[in-house]
Amino acid sequence: MNASPRALPQKLPSRQHAYQEAHASVLQGAPVFIVGQFGSGRTTFAHQTLSNHPGKSYWITAAKALQEVPFALLSTLTAQLPTQTSNFTPAEMISELVQYTANQGLYLFLDQAEHADEQSAAVFSQLSLTGNIHLVVATSAIKHLPQSLKDLRTSARATRIELTRLTFADAEVILEDVFGGQVNSSTIGTLLELSDGNALHLHELTLDAQKAKVLTKQGCYWTLDRSWNPQGPRISDLIASRLHAQPPSIREAIELLAVTGRLKYPFAQQLLGSTLPQVLESRLAKLVTLWQDETTGERELAVVLSSGLAPQTVLNTLTQAQLRDYLRRASDTFPRDVLTSNSRAWFTRHRLMLGIAIPAQELFDDVVTSAQARRFAQVVALTDALDRESFTDQGMLEHVLVLRADALYELGKPEVALSVLQPMLQTGSAQLRGVAAKIAFAGLGRPDLATQIIDSEPNDPVESHAYRLLLLSRAQQVVDTVKLREYAADQSISPELRAACLAHVLIEDCYAGRPVSAFEELAGHVADTSWSLATPATQTELFFALPVLSSSLGGVSPEFGALLAGIDFAGLAINHANYLTAHGLELLEQGVALGALQAFEQALALTSYSDPYMLTGFTACFAACAAVLVGDLPKARMYYSVVQSSPAMSGQIMRPLADRALLPVLLELEGRQAAEDHLAHCLAHAEKFGRRLSRLRLLHDAWRLGLSVEVDELSEAAALVQGPLAQALAQYASVIEAPSQSAVEGLVSAHVASQRLLYAAEVAHRASVAARDLGQRTLASRLLALATETAVPLEQVNTPSLGRGRIIRSLLTEREHATCVLAARGASNQEIAEELFLSPRTVEGHLQRSYTKLGIATRRQLLPSSVREPVLEENLEELSEALPVSRQSAT
Repeated sequence: MNASPRALPQKLPSRQHAYQEAHASVLQGAPVFIVGQFGSGRTTFAHQTLSNHPGKSYWITAAKALQEVPFALLSTLTAQLPTQTSNFTPAEMISELVQYTANQGLYLFLDQAEHADEQSAAVFSQLSLTGNIHLVVATSAIKHLPQSLKDLRTSARATRIELTRLTFADAEVILEDVFGGQVNSSTIGTLLELSDGNALHLHELTLDAQKAKVLTKQGCYWTLDRSWNPQGPRISDLIASRLHAQPPSIREAIELLAVTGRLKYPFAQQLLGSTLPQVLESRLAKLVTLWQDETTGERELAVVLSSGLAPQTVLNTLTQAQLRDYLRRASDTFPRDVLTSNSRAWFTRHRLMLGIAIPAQELFDDVVTSAQARRFAQVVALTDALDRESFTDQGMLEHVLVLRADALYELGKPEVALSVLQPMLQTGSAQLRGVAAKIAFAGLGRPDLATQIIDSEPNDPVESHAYRLLLLSRAQQVVDTVKLREYAADQSISPELRAACLAHVLIEDCYAGRPVSAFEELAGHVADTSWSLATPATQTELFFALPVLSSSLGGVSPEFGALLAGIDFAGLAINHANYLTAHGLELLEQGVALGALQAFEQALALTSYSDPYMLTGFTACFAACAAVLVGDLPKARMYYSVVQSSPAMSGQIMRPLADRALLPVLLELEGRQAAEDHLAHCLAHAEKFGRRLSRLRLLHDAWRLGLSVEVDELSEAAALVQGPLAQALAQYASVIEAPSQSAVEGLVSAHVASQRLLYAAEVAHRASVAARDLGQRTLASRLLALATETAVPLEQVNTPSLGRGRIIRSLLTEREHATCVLAARGASNQEIAEELFLSPRTVEGHLQRSYTKLGIATRRQLLPSSVREPVLEENLEELSEALPVSRQSAT
């Protein structure tokens, strides 16, 4: 058949260079061999390679059933050629093909070439060598090709392209092509992991999720409900088809590996025996390195499924009888105690599915280790059909129920979670009441109920008092941090609760103005040898403090960066909405508001499915702030309305960060007085808690926004606080009151070194204004240039202190708007004049009138519009929504 049968998707980012190499080779007449596993996208890649060439192309797919039929593929090709002869002998077919290709180029794509018959392969190879045909071959492995094609591959002109697993960027392109819109980064990462980077499996999983209505559009982003069990008819049919095509021994081995999950190499040898090398050769499974000694080279290997296969998706294709047989074989091969904790829990889950009774101690151990690893879906599955009568120890049973309730809460089912614990609230342990209070507080938004549950008596266990104090801290109440620190060191308390107490202590230390000390304490804990033994549940509780630490220090230092680089975020199974919000907050602090807004919107899309951490209102504060910075006031209003309808405690102990982010939002949407009132409220709150850093950040933001704050007050507050940001802010008064080029450049460099470009550009612009007011026009011009150059990476961002001018259609005439758009893109007056058929003098007149209307002085302050925006339109809309951020007077 002719290639290509349909519109081709975009070329994948990671394969751009390979595509260019393959395309160039085809045009030069060199044979191209595309090697990739089933579903890797090799067919699409070949079509893309042949999509832009001058000749006729043909696509022939070899079939295993016809591999022994001589000249089968040659017959298929010649039957499609516009020739006179209808009944060909092999010799006639070869002659016709040679004559046809002697007069015009022929491009041949031979798919699944490992199944090609020897005779046809020999003809195609020979004609490729003579230049009669431009040959593109797609195969799973070169060694499986007919000998003539293997010989052709060794020729000097042949090009070999190896297609590896998809990257994140590749998956993003594929999914956005499927949906025709933006896809949540959390969804991309999840589907990429489930598909093992296999393009076809990614596509089928996506369609199954969409059909199951767990992949829907939330806001601007297509978002997957992360509680989805990856199954559906498309992926099941695909896996069943792939396994059916394998020899029985290989198929059984793959199904066994699905039952066992990842197996250490010695165990895989025991279970699979002589079949293991064949399984690895099939590439349906692969070896991975668990650890390696860099000095000796010693390493530990494991066998895992690959090529798009995942244990859960393969398991969904098995019958109960098959599952029972494989489970028996695996259990007979190695005892439970040699398995990893995850493998043991995985086996127990299978046994429960088959209705096999599990000893209480085994079930207890598996539930505990699954909870410690934050595998919440597994905890729920292990406890769905809990046989309470099998537990003779009621304390053990209670602990299992607490872990079940906590897992349900994490999965976004707080009502069900609390109902599990409700019957035991009066008599339950401190842990039970603590978890119940957390569910009531964060899951249901019921602080009154949470307080009622957790209220403790003096004689209650110390763990009860720790839970109560932690709850008060989350509710933004003044708490005794000295007592919290004592609880964090109390070995009688669970490690998870101790870590949570310490995280809150570190956050309060940051707010109080001691972020350097807080970071050093955190880094000390992480560097301790015992930290590597801590469970993901414990580590996650402590890492809760990271966003506040980063914000308080005013940037990610090399030491902080090294700490972050050493964290296995995937292994910690951190809530994706929390992660995206923290990532967006860092971008917002840098001034990268467009990127921040995207992160916040994706986090909000996830919380629309479930919000166990009461995150929605908190994240919406930052989303509204980012929208204001980029001039998208409709979005700012939308997210501010979300804030207004959310609990005031959303964000828990980190709420002060969100309240500060509302300052520019209130200034734009409700006016100066509303912003001043909010500032006064936040300052009073910071004063009440003794939070010096919180007060400093509020004063800095108020100064940036042009509210009633003097720069002297800002620098005085900074002198009382630790950290690079405070050190920079302490210099503001001297730099603004007596600006010099060296002092301003030094301050700008300090901010830039901390990746705070927005603050750097703002202080440079404010210093420029101060220099102008002092009559130092030359210095003012240089500082203005420094400000505009520093702000270049801050796409679409404007603030009162940044001094940019957003090009607003409703304020300008058509010609003024056109000249401003072109000037912002870097065009000179002469170039603008030629574009718009005006004189340079007229262009300058339009620009000067525009500067006055936009509140700026030079073209350097124009905020570039979208490149796609038309320069001239016959019908201009009045876009009153796009007013600038607190319009700035000309400098």
